[in-house]
Amino acid sequence: MEPGDGDGGADREGVVINAGSGHCTVVCDGREIPCRLRGRLKQGLQTERTLVVAGDRVRIAPVPGDPAIAVVEEVLPRRNRISRTSSKRERGRREQVMMANLDQVVVVQSVRQPEPSGGLVDRLLVAAERYGVEGVLCLNKVDLDPVAAAAPAWDHYRSIGYLVLPTSVVTGEGLTAFHDRLQGRISLLLGASGTGKSSLLARATGLRLRIGEVTAKTGLGRHTTTQTELYPLADGGFIADTPGIRGFDPWDVAPIELRELFPDFTAPAQTCRYDTCLHRDEPDCGVKRAVAAGALPAWRLAAYLAILKDLQEREDVRGPQRRRSS
Repeated sequence: MEPGDGDGGADREGVVINAGSGHCTVVCDGREIPCRLRGRLKQGLQTERTLVVAGDRVRIAPVPGDPAIAVVEEVLPRRNRISRTSSKRERGRREQVMMANLDQVVVVQSVRQPEPSGGLVDRLLVAAERYGVEGVLCLNKVDLDPVAAAAPAWDHYRSIGYLVLPTSVVTGEGLTAFHDRLQGRISLLLGASGTGKSSLLARATGLRLRIGEVTAKTGLGRHTTTQTELYPLADGGFIADTPGIRGFDPWDVAPIELRELFPDFTAPAQTCRYDTCLHRDEPDCGVKRAVAAGALPAWRLAAYLAILKDLQEREDVRGPQRRRSS
């Protein structure tokens, strides 16, 4: 059915599967429909780099005289989103929404080729916690270094409630569990370039995406995905593959709120002398005591402090963010 056929040209609702500057593709009634944005959606102060993103539910209307395309009349309220701060060139003043209306973020980390990105996993999980999205860790390429795959860090994530899935495209380890985790859910895959997101999806789900390789010179991956795009899965659900990232600054997190986004800090923080303790320079800090006693890994506190430093520097530059609903 073309837009407007059989419904008198009435507006309909659909889901955005990819978006660019001023245009997007919307799945509506089982069909992919090219759409452009209504001009009024682009007017006024823009605090986001992208007005429409993958996962958005939108109201579309047919274009008179051209039944093959439609126009986006309205972006419907989002139940959640995953966002990061725009580039340093923009001084972090705008929000970059990567995806909306999702069930889980699957963070893909390789044990080798490329080497694990220190702190990146924690930053991505902070973004998931901020918007109430479930976080899942996929530890990929475990065949390259079984010892690293069994490192205590991954057990720590499990102990605080995160699902950790060891996987290998080469040996097939964990592919069934990875496949089953995606079924019936709307998922966003995030990770550094070269960690094997696209090849993992191809092997586990049958999706054929562009697959890159890790360069010998830098040890980093080449970008094969150029934008966030939502793909339907044969057994139900949607998956969004994203361009590989080398850094991530969570959006809409005040420095004082960060401590609440580290689940393993909750219990030790109850013994801090000050309610406003940032677990940094304050005396009699329960979190620092937990680290000293070996009850909390030092690398988790280090990851937290690195993010806290970035959030405070960002706030110093642009002032406190004006909060908004998810």
